Amino acid sequence: MNSENLFKEFETDEAGSLPGVYELNIVSGGCRMYGYLLLPDKRIPGPYPAVLMSHGFPGYTTNNDLELALMRAGCVVIHMNHRGAWGSEGSYLFTNLRDDLVAVAKWAANPAIAGQYDIDTGNIFLVGHSMGGQTVLNAAKELPFVRGIAALAAYDTGAAFRYGMEKELFLMIETEGRCLKMKSAGEVFENALDNILELSILNECDLLAKHNILLVEASLDTVAPADKMMKPLERELKKLGANVQYETITSGHSFSGQRMKLTQLLGKWIEKTVV
Repeated sequence: MNSENLFKEFETDEAGSLPGVYELNIVSGGCRMYGYLLLPDKRIPGPYPAVLMSHGFPGYTTNNDLELALMRAGCVVIHMNHRGAWGSEGSYLFTNLRDDLVAVAKWAANPAIAGQYDIDTGNIFLVGHSMGGQTVLNAAKELPFVRGIAALAAYDTGAAFRYGMEKELFLMIETEGRCLKMKSAGEVFENALDNILELSILNECDLLAKHNILLVEASLDTVAPADKMMKPLERELKKLGANVQYETITSGHSFSGQRMKLTQLLGKWIEKTVV
């Protein structure tokens, strides 16, 4: 991988070396999740680090720019839509998110799949924004083979209840979640309420601390305020001696005006963490 190529392309494409875009469907909980895999230009030698992306709630803020930049730098990038989101089968529930990503990670680490897409199974990374940040942090606790986790403006449903943000959470589910397949906003909210401990990113930090971790704060974030959601996690991880890098970007929750800075930060962190 070479982070110098995050914003660089080959002068021309060549037949036989073209970057690949492959449609995927991966089963989680008996449901098919749909997405795609990006494969680098074959003039970049493999095997390649793999970056598994987890979208936020419901996923309006896309990370396609990050994905294409990481592909240019020499990563295989896997984007899957969680159950009940953006055409994937099943119903959307917060407790499904971790299991969905665990299924994708185990799929990518399967020797047959890794061989097909030239994935370096020693360098698999999980990257998530907002609710996706919570998802990658929780999934990593069940995936000891993962090389690193990057959580970008991570949301923590556990913190939402601890700090009296229940109303904001319910309104988010009721309004932004209309594009999702769910029985009702109430059911999704109750799913969060009934599983506060399991969903909290502070739960089982000792398992998370075994990984390389990047936490990126958006200092103007009013959706997932870092002082309530990510900074407590950073403090706990440092107590446990984790290899955690904490960065702050002056931007709002989606990093809309600072996407290139975010891309460079993420790409350079992955590059230095690869073994």
